[in-house]
Amino acid sequence: MEVKRIRLNKLDNTRDLGGFPAAGGAVIRPRRLIRSGELSKADANDLAVLKNEYRVRAVVDLRMEAEREQSPDPPVGNAETVFLPILDSSFFGIARDENSIKAWMRLFDDPNVTPESVFKEMYRKLMFSEYVRPYYRRFFDILLEDGPGAVLWHCSAGKDRAGIAAMLVQMALGVSRELMIRDYMMTGVFSKKELRKRYLMIRFLVRDKRKKHCYRVLLDVNEDYVRQLFDIIDRDYGSETGYLMSFIGLSEEEILRLRELYLEKE
Repeated sequence: MEVKRIRLNKLDNTRDLGGFPAAGGAVIRPRRLIRSGELSKADANDLAVLKNEYRVRAVVDLRMEAEREQSPDPPVGNAETVFLPILDSSFFGIARDENSIKAWMRLFDDPNVTPESVFKEMYRKLMFSEYVRPYYRRFFDILLEDGPGAVLWHCSAGKDRAGIAAMLVQMALGVSRELMIRDYMMTGVFSKKELRKRYLMIRFLVRDKRKKHCYRVLLDVNEDYVRQLFDIIDRDYGSETGYLMSFIGLSEEEILRLRELYLEKE
């Protein structure tokens, strides 16, 4: 299956999960589940598409307060906005606000610390730390509310936090691991123009070669970060369903309800 983005003028990494093959030979319903980067760059046409074509009923903002203040989202019609900040100050680096990036870069004043190892640890925290558990539970509660239109969730770039949240939804709906990983990796394709700008900025503003590499790791996608999560799930929970039930607290009935709401036969 080809992973496609929603064609918007200013939002390059906004995607409808509709059409993904899922449990029991079904597919995800279109115009119901949307992952995205921040909405602050959206123009009037983009907002009209999300409001009228996708009938967005809830926007779940996964960013920290500093990020929201720096790049506030515009309203999407009458959609409810819910803030679920699944990062705190211990997650410096995944957040894209200026202070977080500076703090993340200071980690690499120690030559023994590699950006890849730091990011792997951050992904483990994003998936398994006690801090995130209530926020993911609330996220699923929103998805379980029966209403017309789409739920849209986003972080800053639409890669790490929005990517993990998308994986959780896909797990609940029975999407294959390889398709989850392919969806995660597509941020590098859809955000290519923005990444190129940032790479050029690094080239001219950062002189130290090691720091340049560290900053590139901050921007890039790496499937190893995701594959390690599946290894931990297999070891500690036995399956994606085991993780969703034991860690997040979903019941079998709630998982069946999610599939009833968001899946359809082709």
